[in-house]
Amino acid sequence: MFRPGVVPPERSDGEKLWMLVQRDRVLFREADAALAGPDEAARLPRTGAAHFLGHLDDREVWTAGVPDDADAGAGWRFWDLFAVYGVTDEETWMAAGRAVQIIEWERTNRFCGRCGIPNELSPGERSMRCPQCRLLRFPQLSPAIIVLIHRGDDVLLARSHRFPEGLYSALAGFVEPGETVESALKREVEEEVGLQVTNLEYRGSQPWPFPNSLMLGFFAEYAGGDIVLEDEEIAAAEWFPVDDLPNVPGGISIANRLITSWVARHTGAE
Repeated sequence: MFRPGVVPPERSDGEKLWMLVQRDRVLFREADAALAGPDEAARLPRTGAAHFLGHLDDREVWTAGVPDDADAGAGWRFWDLFAVYGVTDEETWMAAGRAVQIIEWERTNRFCGRCGIPNELSPGERSMRCPQCRLLRFPQLSPAIIVLIHRGDDVLLARSHRFPEGLYSALAGFVEPGETVESALKREVEEEVGLQVTNLEYRGSQPWPFPNSLMLGFFAEYAGGDIVLEDEEIAAAEWFPVDDLPNVPGGISIANRLITSWVARHTGAE
C-alpha cells in the first residue's frame, strides 16, 4: 500500500526506494520493473532537490529529477507511465504518477512568476516560495470532467482527432475558472456534440499525470438535442448499443471504468 507524505520521518534508517524521473519517465529495472535504490540515486546526476513522497508498504519513497541525457545504466530503463502500466502493480504506478507530477512542478516553478526571483522549497509543505515577494506555488492540478451519456440501450461515444482510427471514448473536458463541475460537464457536452444532459451521477475520480489532470467521472442521461460536432475537437460521435460497442480505451483510464461499469449495470451484472 502506498501512503503519501510530504515531511520525511525524523529517523530515516529504513529501506529507501527512488523514483528517478527523466522528463515524464521513471527509472525501473528491466528484469522485473523494480524501483531504483540508493545506489542508482547516488549514481545518477540530479536536476533539483530530492522530494519525499511517502511510504510504499514500509519503505520510504523519494523522487528526484535527472537530466535528459542521463544514461539509465545496464539493466535499467526509463519507462513512460503508459508503457509501465500493467508491468508494475497499481500502487507503484499511482506513486510513479505522483513523482512525475512533483518533478514537473519543480521544473516549471524554479523562478517566481511575479518577480522573477529563484524560488525555494517551503519547509513542512509541498510548495515553492519566493523569498522576496512570498508568492507560493503549489503543485498544479487541472480538474477535468469525463462523462458517459446514456439513452435507453445506447451510450454516446466520441473520437478525438488525436485518437487512433476506430477508437472511441467518453466525452471529456477541463473545468474553467469560476465553474462548478456540474456546469462544466453540461457546457462541454453541449459545446462538443450539441446535446443536453440531466441526472448527473458521480462515479469516481482518477489522477491523470499527463501532465497534471484530475479526472472526475460521471454518468449522465440524455435530455435532448441532435449530435452537432465541434469540428476542431471531435472527429466523430455516435450512439452505440450496449451489445455492440466499438474499440474503447484500455484499463489504464477512467473512461474504461465508466464504460464497463455502465455495461455491467445495464446488463444486470453490477
